[in-house]
Amino acid sequence: MSINKLFLILIFISPLVYSEEVNFDLGNFNFFLSPKIMKDGSITDFGIGLYYSEKLSGEFRIRYTTISKNEELSGVSDSLNAINENTFELYLLPTKYDFLHNNNSRLWVSGGVYYEYDKLNEKGFFNMPKLELLTPPRERVNSYANDFSMHLLGPLAETGILFDLRFLKTTFSAGVVPIFFMYSSQNMSIIPLLDLNRAKYSQNTWGSPYFFCIFESTIFKYVNIVLQYDYMKLNYKGIDFDANLNWINPEKITITQSIKIEASALIPWGGNLSAQIGYGYTFDSIKMDSAVAISSNKHYIILAVKKSGE
Repeated sequence: MSINKLFLILIFISPLVYSEEVNFDLGNFNFFLSPKIMKDGSITDFGIGLYYSEKLSGEFRIRYTTISKNEELSGVSDSLNAINENTFELYLLPTKYDFLHNNNSRLWVSGGVYYEYDKLNEKGFFNMPKLELLTPPRERVNSYANDFSMHLLGPLAETGILFDLRFLKTTFSAGVVPIFFMYSSQNMSIIPLLDLNRAKYSQNTWGSPYFFCIFESTIFKYVNIVLQYDYMKLNYKGIDFDANLNWINPEKITITQSIKIEASALIPWGGNLSAQIGYGYTFDSIKMDSAVAISSNKHYIILAVKKSGE
């Protein structure tokens, strides 16, 4: 591949609304770069791998997510909550072994470490007239701030299988972090409702599990279908306040789930390169304790350049 052609590819993928994985093989090395720009933020995936031998390899993947949006507080129509969240994820897999590796199929397992750092900042206000009915009466308009950070670290195991037939190439992979260590820190204020005090709390605890699976199929080398599912359960103490307007630290159980569905056309672009144009849809939900899960759905366009792998 010439330098000029590589620059053209990088220029093409940089402003995409959503891009699929871009792979380039460099002898025994391979890597991918996948920037994804959405309405309320962006996701950038990067990874690099190395074959030590015919059946033994290693890789690491990085995902960096930024979310920035304004919304109403749940159940309060006259309110504004400005959210800024940054998440860094590392999938470190120094050992990846192929039990089966030939022209038509591949079966592998890998092991390593998963690490996540999440930083959330929320600021805003709410106007609740019923606060004036309390004894003593309270101000109806309050400012709100919440700063939260979290570190997760745990063992990661992955497995996958690939079938490459004449008209169909299918890959299924899955990974699990069965248990992870978590450190979190939170700082919250609601002024003047809870006077001028800020609540602070930090903790060290354990959680389980984090699970993900991906199904991808390419039909006739021109149509690409992807299904992806993610699940994580967290059990930790957070910050809240009781009926007497005192800060408390209740136990919280949070379950997050995500399902992504993508369909796109692959347009040949010389050699093993192809342009990718299509559509994606994601279903996200978060459930805290026994409350009803909060769902959000997003559309995105797939515009990408892709180099076929093995």
